[in-house]
Amino acid sequence: MSYLKFTTFLFALTWSAFGFASDANALVLSEKAGYHDERIIASNIVGECSNLGFKFSDSTRQFLQKQGFAVSTASDISEQTEGMSLKLTIINAVSAGNAFIGHNKSVSIEAQLFKDGELLDTFTRTRNSGGGFGAGFKGSCTVLHRCAHTLGKDVASWMAKNHKG
Repeated sequence: MSYLKFTTFLFALTWSAFGFASDANALVLSEKAGYHDERIIASNIVGECSNLGFKFSDSTRQFLQKQGFAVSTASDISEQTEGMSLKLTIINAVSAGNAFIGHNKSVSIEAQLFKDGELLDTFTRTRNSGGGFGAGFKGSCTVLHRCAHTLGKDVASWMAKNHKG
Protein backbone atom coordinates (compact mmCIF):
# COMPACT_ATOMS: atom_id res chain seq x y z
CA MET A 1 0.00 0.00 0.00
CA SER A 2 1.46 3.36 -0.93
CA TYR A 3 2.10 6.03 1.68
CA LEU A 4 -0.62 8.28 0.23
CA LYS A 5 -3.24 5.51 0.26
CA PHE A 6 -2.26 4.55 3.80
CA THR A 7 -2.51 8.10 5.14
CA THR A 8 -5.84 8.61 3.34
CA PHE A 9 -7.10 5.38 4.91
CA LEU A 10 -5.97 6.49 8.40
CA PHE A 11 -7.58 9.91 7.95
CA ALA A 12 -10.90 8.37 6.89
CA LEU A 13 -10.75 5.85 9.73
CA THR A 14 -10.08 8.60 12.27
CA TRP A 15 -12.94 10.75 11.00
CA SER A 16 -15.40 7.87 11.07
CA ALA A 17 -14.21 6.62 14.47
CA PHE A 18 -14.87 9.99 16.08
CA GLY A 19 -18.27 10.35 14.44
CA PHE A 20 -17.29 13.02 11.96
CA ALA A 21 -18.47 11.01 8.96
CA SER A 22 -21.84 12.07 7.62
CA ASP A 23 -24.77 9.76 8.38
CA ALA A 24 -26.56 11.38 5.43
CA ASN A 25 -24.58 9.15 3.08
CA ALA A 26 -24.94 5.93 5.08
CA LEU A 27 -26.68 3.26 3.04
CA VAL A 28 -27.61 -0.39 3.43
CA LEU A 29 -27.40 -2.31 0.15
CA SER A 30 -28.72 -5.69 -0.98
CA GLU A 31 -25.96 -8.24 -0.44
CA LYS A 32 -27.10 -10.05 -3.59
CA ALA A 33 -29.51 -8.74 -6.22
CA GLY A 34 -32.26 -11.29 -6.61
CA TYR A 35 -34.23 -12.03 -9.72
CA HIS A 36 -37.62 -10.35 -9.96
CA ASP A 37 -39.09 -13.50 -11.50
CA GLU A 38 -36.84 -16.47 -12.30
CA ARG A 39 -39.53 -17.90 -14.61
CA ILE A 40 -38.85 -15.22 -17.25
CA ILE A 41 -35.08 -15.63 -17.16
CA ALA A 42 -33.53 -18.44 -19.16
CA SER A 43 -32.69 -21.40 -16.95
CA ASN A 44 -29.12 -21.53 -18.29
CA ILE A 45 -28.50 -17.99 -16.97
CA VAL A 46 -29.98 -18.78 -13.56
CA GLY A 47 -28.09 -22.08 -13.33
CA GLU A 48 -24.74 -21.19 -14.87
CA CYS A 49 -24.34 -17.52 -13.95
CA SER A 50 -25.18 -17.91 -10.26
CA ASN A 51 -22.87 -15.03 -9.27
CA LEU A 52 -24.63 -12.45 -11.44
CA GLY A 53 -26.61 -11.01 -8.50
CA PHE A 54 -23.47 -10.82 -6.34
CA LYS A 55 -21.52 -9.17 -9.17
CA PHE A 56 -24.17 -6.48 -9.61
CA SER A 57 -24.38 -5.79 -5.86
CA ASP A 58 -20.60 -5.79 -5.38
CA SER A 59 -20.01 -3.44 -8.31
CA THR A 60 -22.75 -1.13 -7.03
CA ARG A 61 -21.15 -1.12 -3.56
CA GLN A 62 -17.70 -0.31 -4.94
CA PHE A 63 -18.96 2.56 -7.11
CA LEU A 64 -21.15 3.94 -4.28
CA GLN A 65 -18.12 4.02 -1.99
CA LYS A 66 -16.15 5.89 -4.66
CA GLN A 67 -19.03 8.42 -4.69
CA GLY A 68 -18.64 8.95 -0.91
CA PHE A 69 -21.39 6.69 0.42
CA ALA A 70 -20.79 4.62 3.55
CA VAL A 71 -22.18 1.27 2.42
CA SER A 72 -23.04 -1.82 4.40
CA THR A 73 -24.88 -4.86 3.09
CA ALA A 74 -27.83 -6.94 4.27
CA SER A 75 -29.36 -10.12 2.93
CA ASP A 76 -32.92 -8.80 3.27
CA ILE A 77 -33.55 -5.10 2.65
CA SER A 78 -37.27 -5.43 3.40
CA GLU A 79 -36.42 -5.69 7.11
CA GLN A 80 -34.51 -2.40 7.01
CA THR A 81 -36.75 0.16 8.73
CA GLU A 82 -34.25 2.84 9.74
CA GLY A 83 -32.13 4.99 7.50
CA MET A 84 -31.50 4.65 3.79
CA SER A 85 -31.52 1.29 2.02
CA LEU A 86 -31.15 0.29 -1.60
CA LYS A 87 -32.81 -2.89 -2.85
CA LEU A 88 -31.29 -4.24 -6.06
CA THR A 89 -33.21 -6.54 -8.38
CA ILE A 90 -32.39 -8.14 -11.73
CA ILE A 91 -35.56 -7.76 -13.77
CA ASN A 92 -34.37 -9.65 -16.83
CA ALA A 93 -31.25 -11.12 -18.41
CA VAL A 94 -30.85 -12.30 -21.99
CA SER A 95 -28.03 -14.43 -23.35
CA ALA A 96 -28.22 -14.81 -27.10
CA GLY A 97 -25.33 -15.68 -29.37
CA ASN A 98 -21.98 -17.06 -28.33
CA ALA A 99 -18.25 -16.57 -28.78
CA PHE A 100 -18.33 -18.00 -32.32
CA ILE A 101 -21.23 -16.07 -33.87
CA GLY A 102 -21.02 -13.05 -31.57
CA HIS A 103 -22.45 -12.31 -28.16
CA ASN A 104 -25.75 -10.50 -27.72
CA LYS A 105 -26.30 -10.19 -23.97
CA SER A 106 -28.33 -7.81 -21.82
CA VAL A 107 -29.24 -7.29 -18.19
CA SER A 108 -32.13 -5.13 -16.93
CA ILE A 109 -32.18 -3.98 -13.31
CA GLU A 110 -34.22 -2.03 -10.81
CA ALA A 111 -32.89 -0.18 -7.78
CA GLN A 112 -35.42 0.86 -5.14
CA LEU A 113 -34.33 3.46 -2.61
CA PHE A 114 -36.04 3.32 0.77
CA LYS A 115 -35.86 5.82 3.60
CA ASP A 116 -37.04 4.56 7.00
CA GLY A 117 -38.86 1.70 5.27
CA GLU A 118 -40.78 3.91 2.80
CA LEU A 119 -40.10 3.78 -0.95
CA LEU A 120 -38.46 7.04 -1.93
CA ASP A 121 -37.35 6.53 -5.54
CA THR A 122 -36.83 3.89 -8.23
CA PHE A 123 -34.19 3.58 -10.95
CA THR A 124 -34.30 1.16 -13.88
CA ARG A 125 -31.75 0.57 -16.60
CA THR A 126 -30.76 -1.99 -19.22
CA ARG A 127 -27.25 -2.58 -20.51
CA ASN A 128 -26.34 -4.59 -23.59
CA SER A 129 -22.99 -6.05 -24.53
CA GLY A 130 -21.45 -7.86 -27.44
CA GLY A 131 -18.51 -8.81 -25.25
CA GLY A 132 -16.11 -5.99 -26.02
CA PHE A 133 -12.46 -6.58 -26.88
CA GLY A 134 -11.65 -10.26 -27.16
CA ALA A 135 -15.31 -11.26 -27.13
CA GLY A 136 -14.52 -14.48 -28.95
CA PHE A 137 -12.56 -15.65 -25.92
CA LYS A 138 -15.26 -14.83 -23.34
CA GLY A 139 -18.04 -17.00 -22.02
CA SER A 140 -21.66 -15.90 -21.74
CA CYS A 141 -21.52 -15.34 -17.96
CA THR A 142 -18.44 -13.15 -18.32
CA VAL A 143 -20.27 -10.92 -20.79
CA LEU A 144 -23.35 -10.74 -18.52
CA HIS A 145 -21.03 -9.79 -15.64
CA ARG A 146 -19.74 -6.90 -17.80
CA CYS A 147 -23.32 -5.65 -18.06
CA ALA A 148 -23.87 -6.05 -14.31
CA HIS A 149 -20.64 -4.19 -13.54
CA THR A 150 -21.63 -1.24 -15.73
CA LEU A 151 -25.12 -1.23 -14.19
CA GLY A 152 -23.50 -0.93 -10.76
CA LYS A 153 -21.78 2.21 -11.97
CA ASP A 154 -25.08 3.51 -13.36
CA VAL A 155 -26.84 3.01 -10.01
CA ALA A 156 -24.04 4.76 -8.11
CA SER A 157 -24.12 7.71 -10.52
CA TRP A 158 -27.91 8.00 -10.11
CA MET A 159 -27.54 7.94 -6.32
CA ALA A 160 -24.77 10.54 -6.33
CA LYS A 161 -26.73 12.84 -8.62
CA ASN A 162 -30.09 12.56 -6.91
CA HIS A 163 -29.68 11.33 -3.34
CA LYS A 164 -26.33 12.32 -1.89
CA GLY A 165 -26.63 14.09 1.44
